[in-house]
Amino acid sequence: MRAFQKMFLFAAIIGTAGCGAHEQQANAADSDLPHILHSVTTFNTGFPQSLYMYHVLDGAASVTQLQALSGTLSLENHSSNFSEVLWMLAYWQGECPADDQHLKNATIIWSDILKNPSLSKSSFPVDLHFPQPLPMTGCVGFVFGGGSAAVKGEVTMSADLNLTYQPSSSAPNTVVDLGGEYCFGQNWGCQNATIENDQGFARPITLPAGHLVELFGNISDSTFDGTNNFGPLPTGAAWGAVNEFYFLPGGCGKFGQNLNSRGFSKPMPMTTLRSWLPANAVLLESVPLEYQTAAGTTGKATLEQRVETLFSVPVTVNSGDCVAVIYGRNGNGATDNETQVKALMTP
Repeated sequence: MRAFQKMFLFAAIIGTAGCGAHEQQANAADSDLPHILHSVTTFNTGFPQSLYMYHVLDGAASVTQLQALSGTLSLENHSSNFSEVLWMLAYWQGECPADDQHLKNATIIWSDILKNPSLSKSSFPVDLHFPQPLPMTGCVGFVFGGGSAAVKGEVTMSADLNLTYQPSSSAPNTVVDLGGEYCFGQNWGCQNATIENDQGFARPITLPAGHLVELFGNISDSTFDGTNNFGPLPTGAAWGAVNEFYFLPGGCGKFGQNLNSRGFSKPMPMTTLRSWLPANAVLLESVPLEYQTAAGTTGKATLEQRVETLFSVPVTVNSGDCVAVIYGRNGNGATDNETQVKALMTP
């Protein structure tokens, strides 16, 4: 399965074949979830998925708050084929399922994405602390899926994480997904794609009423592997990516009208996308990424960055206000640009 198909699987929470379901029971007296330590090696395409279940406190009947998430994620290619893996943390209310690999009844509160276009091991640190905690219950699932994207190749995905939580009786906060994936330099793939270097995409997300207090997650903007399975590698001295998050009071405006039949952003010139920003738009975060190509080498690389933006003054959000996430690219060649970023809102 090619890389772009993964987003449809997880955006729609659709299960895949060959998944493994595993359950680990935690000691109810523990103050933290047990150490999440898992490693899976796969040869298959098709984004094989694994689910690990944890029960703490009174399970799904417990109201808890996630205070911190720390550790390391890694993705090792044993061949030179492009690969990727998506990690997610979810919880269930009402009842802990024996197996819910489709995550039909789950609420996803965290996700990270890793990509690797070469024969190497890529590691990414996770170190998130939530002054305003994430909602959770005592029924928690750790999910990851991935592998070689286009042709079969051995890939090892590993996670070493610790979660810190506490019981709670307060009204839960809300997590809003701001993620998306767009391809540049080829005319297919991801949620949408463009071959025009001056074009970009902008995903609009309508917010519920409340207060925006944090953006968290990660960004992974990667070339492919240079084979005929994907578009070409970048050439020149450098290539890079634009990742910008804007708050739009009053609604999504023209961004909400620029969607295709599947609900994904259509490509537009970056100058046009910026002209659609209203005068009262607020830049919440900008994460520009750039790769300098050393002499005698190719532009093959992955650019990854953790996002952890705390707002000392919460942003007041009225129902119908919007966040527009703008994706752009500098340079040439084919890249897969993806954000796995979420917004944390309090009542």
